Amino acid sequence: MKAQKINHRSHVAESAVDCLLKSTLWSLLITAGISLALLLVGTAAAFYTADPTALAEPIGYVSLFISSFFGGFACSKINRRSPYPASLLTGACFVILRMLISFALPHTLASGMDIVPLLGLHALSILTFPIGAFAGIKASAPQKRKKRRKR
Repeated sequence: MKAQKINHRSHVAESAVDCLLKSTLWSLLITAGISLALLLVGTAAAFYTADPTALAEPIGYVSLFISSFFGGFACSKINRRSPYPASLLTGACFVILRMLISFALPHTLASGMDIVPLLGLHALSILTFPIGAFAGIKASAPQKRKKRRKR
C-alpha cells in the first residue's frame, strides 16, 4: 500500500506577544480608516457652511476622539484575551502616527497650540482607547437570565 499524504495545518500556538502585536496592527488600521472617514465627512460638511475654516479645529478634535473610542472598541473585538494592553498600545501607535503625519504637513497648517496642551490632548486620546475597549467588552457580555424560583 502506498502511504497517503496527509496535509495537516500545523497548529502552532501563537504567543501572547504575537497576538497582541497582530491585534494592535489591525486595530491601528481600523482606527486610521475611521479617522480618515470622519475627517472627510466633517470636511465635506464644513465645506457647505459660510466659513469652513472656522470648523477645521473642532472637526479635527471630534474625529480624533471618536476614532480613538472606536479604535478601542475594535481592540476589544479583535483581541478578546487582553483588550486593555492592546488598546493602550494601539493608542500610543496612533499618537505616534499622527505626529509623524503632522511633521509631513507644512508648518503654516499648524494649530499654534503650545506643547503642554498638545501633550495633554495626546494623553487624553490615548486614554480614550481603553474606554472604547471597556465599552466593547460590555457590549459583548451575555445578558444573564433571571432564574425562576419554584414555590
